[in-house]
Amino acid sequence: MAKSATGALLATIEIERDAPTPIYRQIENCLRRMILDGALPSRQKLPSTREFAQELGVSRITVKTVYEQLISEGYAEAKTGAGTFVSDGLVAEKPLAHKLNKSDPTRRMYQFSEIAEKINSSKASVRFGSTKAFRPGVPALDKFPIKRWNKYVAAASVQDDRRNLSYGELFGSTNLRRSIATHLADARGMNVDHEQIIITSGAQQAFVLISIIMLNAQDTVWYENPGHIAGRDIMSLIGANIAPISIDKDGLDLAQAIANHPKPKLIFTTPSHQQPLGITMSLRRRLALLKYAFESDAWIIEDDYDSEFRYRGRPLPALSALDKNGRVLYVGTFSKSLCSAARLGYVVVPHWLVQTFAKTRNLLGQSSSPVTEEALSKFINDGRFAEHIRKMRRLYRDRRDMLLACLLEHCHESLIPQQSDAGMHIIADLKHGIDDQHAHQFLLEHGIDSLPLSVYCIRPINRSSLVLGFSGVPRKAMPKLTRKMGTKLLEIHSARKVI
Repeated sequence: MAKSATGALLATIEIERDAPTPIYRQIENCLRRMILDGALPSRQKLPSTREFAQELGVSRITVKTVYEQLISEGYAEAKTGAGTFVSDGLVAEKPLAHKLNKSDPTRRMYQFSEIAEKINSSKASVRFGSTKAFRPGVPALDKFPIKRWNKYVAAASVQDDRRNLSYGELFGSTNLRRSIATHLADARGMNVDHEQIIITSGAQQAFVLISIIMLNAQDTVWYENPGHIAGRDIMSLIGANIAPISIDKDGLDLAQAIANHPKPKLIFTTPSHQQPLGITMSLRRRLALLKYAFESDAWIIEDDYDSEFRYRGRPLPALSALDKNGRVLYVGTFSKSLCSAARLGYVVVPHWLVQTFAKTRNLLGQSSSPVTEEALSKFINDGRFAEHIRKMRRLYRDRRDMLLACLLEHCHESLIPQQSDAGMHIIADLKHGIDDQHAHQFLLEHGIDSLPLSVYCIRPINRSSLVLGFSGVPRKAMPKLTRKMGTKLLEIHSARKVI
């Protein structure tokens, strides 16, 4: 029997009989696509179930199931005594002449919002998935106590009351907030009530909350220059005036800030370990900053992102611990001290701000997992977190020393590494006038990550450097990696001389 034109077309359907998707689903998907693409036009009669089944080598029941599903979805209609037809009035979308890709200028036809355009222009790095050496801010994932952690997660998942399988609490887990309050008292010298703590899905959400709640358009924000990238860009989205404040040997240059940018609404600082220069704000500067904030009715955001990792002497108490007038909004994170996947952070605010922060967090819909929150609370209470921090402090000091030694041996012709007594990264100044963004991109293409110092800057600081994270790089891997880095940087220098 000769095939109809439609039968011949449908015979082109390819079925993967070993695929996990059932055969009837595969046929449905193919027919939907043909109808929407116009290959099967409106009012086109479909083959009988017998003919179609023979063409595809499937049972009539399978074809009948497919037709019934398409009829129920409106793609086809059955006419008594006549057969099954493609529904009338289905207007196929005309495809573009070519597919768009990330760099395709055709994308310009889409008009984004002003906020989206600002996000697209952000210098904050979007780097997910597996990490490469020497990406800053990556903890030692190879030393994370995964088996022990999984036991805590499993225990939290099967609690009798089942509360951890729900949406969680408005402020975050009460147990975790209490655990954090105890930790802050022991480790950071802070006397805070657990009710002042709002759990967030990482430090970044805390910056979003602060920006939305505390800032209006045109408000002035003092921001360290260079300084934390993503926090700065979030405040720019609100329309704030981001004022770059230089860093001197004592931290944020208060005198320069007062002279050039009076009456700030917010002051963003990383006093324990300045991001990214690594300077620790002096006690004298901390007290002066708190006094100024109180007298000028300004708020201070203290980003305490990696304060646990100090390698000489004890960490200074947090700026918040010295605050007697409730002017500091303290932001902490477990993404740096435990693992990035935990996505747990917190913000400490005055009592009268708690409800507003909690409601805003709830509106944004970015709550962390109640299971993870309860697991971390128990992890802290059992002393496991403090134990982990002690181990990581020793490990990171060793990895820092190894990186410095390797850079001096393999990269001395191109880099001048700077000593650091704290944190998870070092800064290495580039020689020969090499641009740090060019160096970063070239190294990244050859499997070595970093960040150029210039992306941290609102205003250029006439310094070309790479920010190199060492915490997430095994000691034994550093000689080979730094040798490769030295070779690639010399290639850049040689190419510059040729030009």
